[in-house]
Amino acid sequence: MIYCEQAPDGARTFPRLRPDSVPRRLFALKLVLTCVALAALVYVVEWASILDAAREARPLWALAALALVPLNVSLEAFRWHRLVRRLAPRVKFKTSMAAVLSGYPLGLLTPGRIGDYVGRALYLRDISPGASATLTFGERIATLACCLVFGLIALPYFLLTHTDVASVAWMTVLVLGILFTGFLLVLLLHPKLARALLETVLPFRRIRHIFAVLNRFSVQDATELFGLSAVRYLIFSTQFVLMIHAFQVDVSWLTAYTGVVLVFFAKSAIPSITLGDLGIRESAAVFFLGAFGVAEAAAFNASLGIFAANILLPAIVGLPLLPRLRLRSSAKHSSAKTETGITEPAIAEPTLTQPVVLS
Repeated sequence: MIYCEQAPDGARTFPRLRPDSVPRRLFALKLVLTCVALAALVYVVEWASILDAAREARPLWALAALALVPLNVSLEAFRWHRLVRRLAPRVKFKTSMAAVLSGYPLGLLTPGRIGDYVGRALYLRDISPGASATLTFGERIATLACCLVFGLIALPYFLLTHTDVASVAWMTVLVLGILFTGFLLVLLLHPKLARALLETVLPFRRIRHIFAVLNRFSVQDATELFGLSAVRYLIFSTQFVLMIHAFQVDVSWLTAYTGVVLVFFAKSAIPSITLGDLGIRESAAVFFLGAFGVAEAAAFNASLGIFAANILLPAIVGLPLLPRLRLRSSAKHSSAKTETGITEPAIAEPTLTQPVVLS
């Protein structure tokens, strides 16, 4: 939607986009890209093969993967809860869990899952929105580091057995991946160094105030975060392997794990441009798992199953928590009355209907 803003001298106006129209346009673009990616992939794999694999699926393997969803989400909340308690020791785990779940539906619908940051910040009022965003960012970096580290371990084997090692493209991916992952690990395991670098790249006072929270964490805290992230990585990788066995039971466990590790490596290396990474994850699954002998339809269905279990299902569970974001954000408005009955002006808190700036 377009509106006009008066120029400082009053001589002319400038057309601008309304702030609330930007997320809608981004969501629409992301939805279109998701549909195009899935449609192209279904055309390549063949719809009939996908349906045949689904009809012949073994539900017990899929149920085993679903049984690990609570453990996966709980461990994600526990990681964030440990970080939050460094700033607000009185916060209970159930509050952190609710904040994490409230971020799932917003994260699913927004580019780069930025809504996840907003949901947690709006739900948990014990720390500032900027601090909440910083902790969520650190948690995501730890997960990204795990995906890259384990992927780089498996990638040389894939290059030696399935590609031409001398390929310039693959060697570039390997070298850049090693350099970037090493750099990421140094920043992750040294929070104060990360803060210094971020303040150098983003030399703004408000940004410095936000990243000051990193000084509260030690190398031991960062190491524990990475360790918990590695355990969670093992859990959702096992879920993926179980889903593969649901659609093709004759795949060896080692082959399935190797392919899954490479799928998460590729998904992490490619920017999120679709809803819940739909299309990107499935394309990587078809490519890498197919190279290891997994049927394309089985790889496609297993990847969709992981999306449904680990992203869509928690988002549905988190939907009832969304109205609480509005209530919690407006609580301070209702308490602004004085003893004389006069309502005092209050500073507006961010709500779901307002543009939110994490600062």
